[in-house]
Amino acid sequence: MNKYFKYLLITMLFAGFSCEDENGVGDSSNYLGFEFGPLSTALVEDASSTFDVKVYTGNVVGSDRTFNIAVNEDATELDASNYSIPATVTVPGGDNEGSFTVNFTDNDNLGFVAQDLVLMFQDGQGISVGDDLTIEVAQECLDTLVNLSLSFDDWAEECTWEIYDLSGTPAVIFSGGSGGEYDALDNSSINFNFCLPAGNYGIVVYDAYGDGGTDYVVSANGADLASGSVPGGNPANVPTQTSATFTVN
Repeated sequence: MNKYFKYLLITMLFAGFSCEDENGVGDSSNYLGFEFGPLSTALVEDASSTFDVKVYTGNVVGSDRTFNIAVNEDATELDASNYSIPATVTVPGGDNEGSFTVNFTDNDNLGFVAQDLVLMFQDGQGISVGDDLTIEVAQECLDTLVNLSLSFDDWAEECTWEIYDLSGTPAVIFSGGSGGEYDALDNSSINFNFCLPAGNYGIVVYDAYGDGGTDYVVSANGADLASGSVPGGNPANVPTQTSATFTVN
């Protein structure tokens, strides 16, 4: 795009802003903003990738301009081990567009459901800045994203669960709840996401005390694949369980 046309476009976009407009943007010629978001990216398992972000100013000057960028820690969900950003971005002289590169790395902290990285311009740069930019980051799933939702009673710590691969000899591929993992989740819910290839699977949900009370739903692509509740036993203090099989197409 011709740089003068881009300048005209940016000027037109912000022509409606007054010095005291409701969005807090003052003189549009003294404006700095990110490209429109939210943006999103998916990372290959155990791999690293780069992601380019564009920024725009409301005017064009003859010399380079450098601005400070930072992470909005209060709004960011993504673990710091999954990304790195530069401290500054430069808009070249004679242009109103600059860019910087964010580096992402997949590790055990990154799941299949998007987590937000929120970027902002630091204050005190003598320029009006636009909204923060959100980048939604998740591990890439090339198969089917399957969700397990657990809803607990008053004793969430009594629940454990296992998911089995039934393609051959049944084998546990995921499990949870051991060691009091859910102590703080009484009368609440928790969700887990798995990337599963087509095939047959099984789920078992246990209650260690035997009074039941945990409900579960396995779903994918908006449809329930399996669901149930752990029953209470008689007498109590004898572990109970419920199980089901499901197919991922």
